[in-house]
This record gives sequence, structure tokens and C-alpha cells, in this order.
Amino acid sequence: MPDQITTAYARDLLPARPNDAHKFHFGRALVVAGSPQYPGAAALSTAGAARVGAGLVCLATGRSLMGGPGRIPEIVYTLLPEAEWGMLGEAAADELLKTLAEHQALLIGPGMGREQSTLRFLERLLGLDAPRRRARIGFRIAVSDEDANAISRPELPPIVFDADALNLLSGNVKTAEESTQRGDFFQRSSASAASVDEDDSPWWEHLPHSRAILTPHAGEMARLLGVNEITGDPVTIASDAAVRWSQIVVLKGPQTVIAHPDGRTMVHDGPNAALATAGTGDVLAGAITGLLAQGLRPFDAAVLGVYLHSAAGRMLQSDLGSAGGLASDLLPRLPLAIRELRGA
Repeated sequence: MPDQITTAYARDLLPARPNDAHKFHFGRALVVAGSPQYPGAAALSTAGAARVGAGLVCLATGRSLMGGPGRIPEIVYTLLPEAEWGMLGEAAADELLKTLAEHQALLIGPGMGREQSTLRFLERLLGLDAPRRRARIGFRIAVSDEDANAISRPELPPIVFDADALNLLSGNVKTAEESTQRGDFFQRSSASAASVDEDDSPWWEHLPHSRAILTPHAGEMARLLGVNEITGDPVTIASDAAVRWSQIVVLKGPQTVIAHPDGRTMVHDGPNAALATAGTGDVLAGAITGLLAQGLRPFDAAVLGVYLHSAAGRMLQSDLGSAGGLASDLLPRLPLAIRELRGA
């Protein structure tokens, strides 16, 4: 049986905040987010990481998106080359790999887009475009002189996969024709799915065990599992996926389930209509990443992030009601949820 996330349990997970600390005691979080169609996702996810206490948050995005809306001034930038206007590609991944050692946590996906070039960006960043013996995440490898495109694979920090990163991993990308049109129609591309598995192994076999957190809602989980929709017990679905993928799974919903591949599961019952609005998932992904940056283990960061996000949502509903609140309204309530939890 899964355990409920209690207030006492969440309080014990809060990272320490000594008064004599400086910002780098609280970690650097790197967020890969945003695209021309979804610029706000970058603002929400980076602010989410900052609002839970990360010492420094860096947004990695295309150079043309630097002036995106609503970004807090405290965010710093890593501006990346673009494969096409606003979209990342393989060259951006090569640039980003050079900076990863500076960061304690990485978030990939909010509003990033599902273009073919973005798929290639993710493949290159994660080493999915080369055989595992040369590109497995977490291991330094020798670069072959005969492979001019090979680059040294740094050890990646703990990663949160959210939103479009989940769709790309599941093989849902835009065709070239769709990339020139508006809309949110997801189409499975067999060619793209094959490119993710060039060495005939699934994406999760390229990742070190228990170092990644996947944060799907029900639709994203269905795509990851290759089904039309998920039915049945969410706890069982999340737990089975965590074991299969050897990663932490946060299956979002009225009852959010956090599952570890070792069999641990925790649930949080927090149905709240105030959270049923665009962008709240971006805030949650950012909050989990900000907690990772402060040194929490992936499972603990996921559990505490879910608790704080829900607590901020309850404050929002109390203050503004169940309709009309925005995802950005959650942001100033995250530190209030932390203060309340410390004093509870």
C-alpha cells in the first residue's frame, strides 16, 4: 500500500537554510524550456525553481527567445544556437553539454516544442543518437577519432523530464508539415521513434537508475506507455512504470502518485479546481528541480515538490476561489507554503 504524504513527512524533507550561507550553498538549477509557441513555460518553470529556494536558476533557450514574457529578473541565461527560429537542435545540445558540470539539477521540456529538430536536440543531449557503449549518461567515454561528431559525455545532474520532453521520449513529434502549422495535434512518427532507438534499446536503458524524474499527466503517461488512455489504478500504473523505466515517476492528477523503482510509492490527495489551469505543471516541474538543486535526492525532491505545489494551490483557492487564478499566482505562494510547513 502506498503511504500518504503527511505534513510531518514533508517537513523533514525541507532543506536547511542557514543564515550564514551564500547562494551557491543552495545549488544551481538549469532549465531547458520555451519555444515561440509556448514562451510562458520558461518563465513559470524557472520561477518555480527560484521560489522554492534554488540559489541560482539558469534558463537555456534559443537566442531569439531571450526577451520572452514575464521572466523574473533574477534568472540568468545560457543562449543556445537554433536549428530554426526559436527551436533547438544538435548544435544547441553540444553547447549545453559544455556547461552541465556547473549545475546540480536539470529540467528539460516545458514548452520546448515537438519539432524534429527538438527531437534531435534531446537525442544528442541524452546520448540517444549513439550506441550505449559510447554514450551512456553518467559515464565519461573515449572519443573515437573516426567519429567526427562524437563529443565527450559529461556526467549529467539529476534530471526532471516534463511536458514536451516526455512527448519526445514517447515518439510524439511534429512532422515537417505540422511544424509549419498551428495546433496541438500529437502524431506518432515511426521514423522518429526509430531514431530514439538507433541501437535497438529503449530510452530508459541509456539513463542511470533512479537519477531522473518523469512528471506526466494522464495523457502524457498514455503516450509514454503506447496506449490510447490509461485506465485502472494510478498507483499500480505509476509503480509499474517506475520499475520498468528504473526512474522516479510522478503521475499527476487529483491523486498524485510518486513512485520509486525500488517499490516505494507515496500519494497526495489534493483535488483542487484552482490548479486546473495552464502552466501549473510547469511550476511543479520547476519546484522539483529547485529542490533537486539544493541537494535533495530525486524521490524526496519529487515528494516535497508535490506537497508544496498542492499547499500553494490551497492558498490560491482560499484567496481567489476555484476559478480565475493563474499559474503565476502560485509562485509567490510557494515560499509561503515553505514558511507554513517549517512552522507547522
